[in-house]
Amino acid sequence: MNEIIHFTKAEGAQNDFVIVDDRSGNLSDDTRRHFAQLTAHSRKGVGSDGCIFIDTSDTHDFTMSFYNPDGSVGSMCGNGGRCAALYAVQNGIAGQQMSFDVLGRSYRAAVEGNNVRLSFPAPVVIEHDIPLQCGDEHCTVDFIDTGAPHVLLFSDQLPASMHGAYDELDMSHIGTSLRWHTRFAPRGANVNVLERDGEEIRIRTLEKGVEGETEACGTGTLAAGMSAHLRYGIPSPITLRTHGDDVLSVHFSPHGDSKSDPSYFERDLVLEGPAHLVYEGCIQLRDA
Repeated sequence: MNEIIHFTKAEGAQNDFVIVDDRSGNLSDDTRRHFAQLTAHSRKGVGSDGCIFIDTSDTHDFTMSFYNPDGSVGSMCGNGGRCAALYAVQNGIAGQQMSFDVLGRSYRAAVEGNNVRLSFPAPVVIEHDIPLQCGDEHCTVDFIDTGAPHVLLFSDQLPASMHGAYDELDMSHIGTSLRWHTRFAPRGANVNVLERDGEEIRIRTLEKGVEGETEACGTGTLAAGMSAHLRYGIPSPITLRTHGDDVLSVHFSPHGDSKSDPSYFERDLVLEGPAHLVYEGCIQLRDA
């Protein structure tokens, strides 16, 4: 295998991605999976939290296809979507106001400089205050599917054995115990631990597909904003600080009385924050 593929490295709140324009449709699914695994490796490849392929669409400006570092096809990626929108503007694929498709769901984005506002459809599922058995202990979590499945809990909701200073929490232990919990089988879920810090919500995320903590997670941040509203009644916009110390904001216009109904968040649901195209390069595919 000696195929050479051109790519762009991008980051949104230090969530980093490799983006490939494949509107020509030259890359097979197997090639994409191999490329995603290769480029995710920080020493053998580029280093990334996932790979984005820009495909054609008959109904939108483009289609975004996301692959996890393990080569699996991913669900919606919020910061990846913001990076894809910036890439589309800077490469003449779309104007500053655009729409794109991810797995049959429609997303809109507005790009102004390096600030990208990504509008989401209503969440697929909202479940608030779910009691879970975690080994010999109990905890209470939220489950919100924003196009990607997320388990969310505040640090004071952790089982006693997992308590600790927020910056020193063992996200690998916490994350894996909930990521594979039977309640969320067989698909599994991303796991987010939140903490209220004055006017901000802090967020740490263990992402499935990466199988580790990332500096930020866009769909997790969106879900965290909704979870913070459900628990504390914090109004929009909600400011969230990522593990990488970047700031993202979540906007929404509450609709209706039932907060467990996804339509409650269907109006003006937006994830906003910085994104950058870092550099361009080429990589030669090779056998693992």
